[in-house]
Amino acid sequence: HLQSRCVAPSPPCPLAGVAAMSLHACFQRHKDLAHRHEESVQMWLEDSSAVLKRRAASAGTLSAPPLEGMAAEVTSIDGTAGVIAGVGREELQVASKALRCAAAQQRLAVREYREAARLRPRDAEVQKRLVAARQSLRRLQAALDGPEPKPLRRFLAHYNLSIRYWDLGKPKQALAEAELACTELRAAKFPPGCAEHNLLVMTHVQAQHRAEERRLQDSLLQSPESVSASYDLGILYFDKRMLIRAEEQLKAARERARAACALQLVGLDRKRSQLQD
Repeated sequence: HLQSRCVAPSPPCPLAGVAAMSLHACFQRHKDLAHRHEESVQMWLEDSSAVLKRRAASAGTLSAPPLEGMAAEVTSIDGTAGVIAGVGREELQVASKALRCAAAQQRLAVREYREAARLRPRDAEVQKRLVAARQSLRRLQAALDGPEPKPLRRFLAHYNLSIRYWDLGKPKQALAEAELACTELRAAKFPPGCAEHNLLVMTHVQAQHRAEERRLQDSLLQSPESVSASYDLGILYFDKRMLIRAEEQLKAARERARAACALQLVGLDRKRSQLQD
């Protein structure tokens, strides 16, 4: 019996060659049909509100969300991703179907008012109702479309840069980008979550290994060809999960070790040749 509430759209009114009285009758017919469509809209919205109230009562809440705030509560009307606070999946499908039917009837009401305004463009009452009907249609369409997704490209850029700088062994830049990532999430009114955890872990690891890293770096400055200091620094970078920097440092330690072994072999060959002579 719900489908009987939908008012069928009226056929276009033939205006060519009609008398003034017929024009008035056609104008009045468009107004009456628009009013019937608006009554159907109200009935569909009442059905949707009743579903929400029944669900809210069964969940133990005091009241359902008002009809005016449905655009803020409905995030999607496809029945797959929509979520209404405190409403189950089946109740959401019923409420969203009623909302779609209300929007369809509101479009028909706008069409009828537009036709009536075309017949009598100086009728102030029809113009006012047409503006109100269009505003109601925009609100219903906003409830159907749901809120616009918030762009998070700046957050992703800062977060990915923080990881990249950390891999490269640049903790200052990594910490700065991690803080900017958290700032972007808070500005978008999202919890910082993993971004804040990433910042805390970076800060803790950097503070834990700062002294040892400084000691190894000073040791390499004093003896750049030291294999042990270069290797230990590479292991330290690996423990800090600065993977790219650790790989570079371990490769440098390997080259120094090869150079040292080559020098030892050259020295042994010289000694052998001297003993043979």
